[in-house]
Amino acid sequence: MSPTAQLVSRILTTALSLAASFPAFAQNPWEAVKRPSNQLPASIGGYSNGCLSGAEKMPLRGDGFQLVRTGRDRHYGNPYLVEFLKDFANAVDEQDLGRLQIGDMSMARGGPFSSGHQSHQQGLDADIWFSQDRRAAERPLTPWERDNIPAVPMADARKHELLEKNWDPRIPGILRIASEDPRVARIFVHPTIKRKMCDIAGSDNAWLRKVRPWWGHNYHFHVRLNCPPEDKNCKPQPKVRGKPCGGGLDWWFSDEFYAILNDTRPKKPEKPKKPVMPAQCARVLAAPAAVTPGQQR
Repeated sequence: MSPTAQLVSRILTTALSLAASFPAFAQNPWEAVKRPSNQLPASIGGYSNGCLSGAEKMPLRGDGFQLVRTGRDRHYGNPYLVEFLKDFANAVDEQDLGRLQIGDMSMARGGPFSSGHQSHQQGLDADIWFSQDRRAAERPLTPWERDNIPAVPMADARKHELLEKNWDPRIPGILRIASEDPRVARIFVHPTIKRKMCDIAGSDNAWLRKVRPWWGHNYHFHVRLNCPPEDKNCKPQPKVRGKPCGGGLDWWFSDEFYAILNDTRPKKPEKPKKPVMPAQCARVLAAPAAVTPGQQR
């Protein structure tokens, strides 16, 4: 047996042993592992099929930001993402645009979720609420508040309508800061929110090219970073092309779109098969946990 085959065999044996001992591990091993791996930071694979080594945990609060939904334990990222979020929040604070409420990022070692996300797998995605709770602006939120304060929707996803009564005029300025950062690849928002910002921007809309209309995203916007320059095993997406407020946006208000929304299509597309994860992810899953500050080595 080759050295590579021996390594894979040992990793598989460890995983099977853990699965037998812990039912949660058997259901989804990525959700059962609660600490980052003791490896160099790296985003491996793609946004929807990958993992994360050497993750960094986002602080609960800092200049311009407050974490929410911390009970989900999804506030890990590549240090590249953590640095961006701190820079982004600081810029928002400096421009008096409030305090960002940051939700889901990735799990401790990335990987797939049982529910809630298809992407967010290799530490380069983050969800940020459109709404800002006044308590978060005044003081640190309590653990109960972090997991229970409501996010206010900017659009009705079922009716596919913007909720003008909830609209916050700070939103375009906040998203523009993120979009103009070269580290950002895409920002996903509800289609009605993209159309609203296109109407507001007029001809000054180059920054909206990265802002992409997508399903859901009526409570939060989803920031996705480019692969870090040094991460050779990170699979990037093609750069966004086309006009900032061009024809791609029109489809989200077409008869074809409404047929999908209202489920009146003749036939539903088949669900794609689950892709095979990158081979390096087996090593990430089986690696020893990183030592946390104050813990004995």
